[in-house]
Amino acid sequence: MSDNSDTVRTDAKHEDPAHLLKQMGLTLGKNSNSKTRSMMGACVQCGLCAEACHYYASTGKPKFIPAARLQKFQDVLNAYFHPLRSRLPFLKGDIRSLTQKIDELYQIAFESCTICGKCALHCPMGIHTGEAMMLARSMLTSIGRLPSGLDEPVKKAMEEGNYVGLTQEDFIENMEWIAEEITDDIGLEGFSIPIDKMDADVLFIPHPLEIRDIPFLLMYYIRIMHAAGENYTFSSHGFDTVNYAYYQGNKENMMRIVERPLAARETLRAKSIVCSPCGHGFRAMRWEAEKYRGQRHGFPILSFVELVDRYVRDGRIKLQKDIFEGPITYHDPCNIGRRGGILQAPRNVLKALTTQYVEMDPHGVGNFCCGGGGGLASTGTFGQTRIEMGKAKAEQIRKTGARIVATGCFNCLTQIRGLNENYDLNIEPKNFAELVAESIIA
Repeated sequence: MSDNSDTVRTDAKHEDPAHLLKQMGLTLGKNSNSKTRSMMGACVQCGLCAEACHYYASTGKPKFIPAARLQKFQDVLNAYFHPLRSRLPFLKGDIRSLTQKIDELYQIAFESCTICGKCALHCPMGIHTGEAMMLARSMLTSIGRLPSGLDEPVKKAMEEGNYVGLTQEDFIENMEWIAEEITDDIGLEGFSIPIDKMDADVLFIPHPLEIRDIPFLLMYYIRIMHAAGENYTFSSHGFDTVNYAYYQGNKENMMRIVERPLAARETLRAKSIVCSPCGHGFRAMRWEAEKYRGQRHGFPILSFVELVDRYVRDGRIKLQKDIFEGPITYHDPCNIGRRGGILQAPRNVLKALTTQYVEMDPHGVGNFCCGGGGGLASTGTFGQTRIEMGKAKAEQIRKTGARIVATGCFNCLTQIRGLNENYDLNIEPKNFAELVAESIIA
């Protein structure tokens, strides 16, 4: 595990234990209720969650069993925040030990859990340890104890409109260059990418790194929408699907980031939003925003894989089989698959373009997390941790005998590339959109 050297820390005056306790207590009260506390207190230590966790499955270390993490958090809550125990001299926590307890809480909440949700499927008591760790994250974030990879990008997203700091001029210039490249690629004179077009059927929200650093990925999405004859647009004011504030556990920051693309859709009167493949960004915009507001969106929010599945089913694009040498398997991103409910769509698409589709075991809702979620892929010092904890996923991939591993999440793709290099998997990790774009029959 890391030494916390890449952890944001509060300034000295806020390291006063009494101040820390007060701030954490306020955040606990705001982000939990009796249902949450009852859930956390229901653990019977049966251990059925152990094999569900990729940390434990990869290392065999008991400290990584979800129930063990939950117990550590529960101990902190009982010692410092329980309405009765924290007031009794023989039960309350020593305030002099608070800094050490906070460090331990940081390790279990940010370093030892990717909030993947698989443990909840195996718990006979219905406990979602990931949600408990999200509560711990919110308490830690409230006192400035969070990974830098979940701090600076969020500040930049809220201040500048996207987490990599692209200006509106940068965005438009890069999109014009991408349009020129696509024109050369598809041989269509006068091709342009619609920006700020009114009344489009689809407002596509990209990943800023695709605009700045990895334009070929964005080209795949655009080529697919163009081939399907989609009435789509981009927004020059809302072009960031990423939302690392979700992984902070800070709902207010999360909503400030979400509101930008939502406002862009309203301004342009687009009929729907389609998110570039980003698991947590999709989850924050599609599901978490509804929970926070307490009401449904009045329009569809789709992950790109759902849109492509519709194109294939409706005959808007036709795919030639076996352009890519198989076998091909699919990794279900946690926030799109298990926690987002999008399970069949990617399989429909992949089976339309290959005769050599193979499944991982387990797959779907039971699929192992790749190890790169929860913000681990965004913080440099977590690099070795996420690779080590991805061993279970690497072995899962190896057993399929697949040549290509497709996925629909930016961070998952980054992680699987790392696993490929570190565990000698001899595979080709690919964004599923690349397979689709290259298989379209003109």
